[in-house]
Amino acid sequence: MEHYTQSLPYELELTSRVLHEAARCFFEQNNFPISQEEFIILDCLYMNPGIIQIELAKLIMKGRAHTGKFLKSLEYRGLIARNPKNQGSKIIMESTITPKGLEIYKEISEALDKHISESSTYANIDVKKLIKLLKLIREDAIKKFDIKFN
Repeated sequence: MEHYTQSLPYELELTSRVLHEAARCFFEQNNFPISQEEFIILDCLYMNPGIIQIELAKLIMKGRAHTGKFLKSLEYRGLIARNPKNQGSKIIMESTITPKGLEIYKEISEALDKHISESSTYANIDVKKLIKLLKLIREDAIKKFDIKFN
């Protein structure tokens, strides 16, 4: 019998924790004006302009309230704009990146791209194939255990 601490799920968990911490350190060392979590929000808004909070929360796998906290912080600093829009009988808030937010987003994106391309670890890996496999593992776990982030 294989020990859990020698299993793929455990290795993935450890790797995820280390990479999250490494990204936090990278953001601090570079004195970026936003956190890694806020950058993830900007990245999602860049790829999905006009996305609403509930859809964004699903995309980043965080609760709606937690996502709202990040959106309010980014909006307060003028990095995103949240605009009301009628959707049937409801009013929803669409989020978009402002020019100031786009400038910061591009600066961080370039630094991250450079950092990742300079990593010797990634050079020997088929990254696209690995990402596809990780998504399959994640989607399987979500489906099997009916995981939701509220």
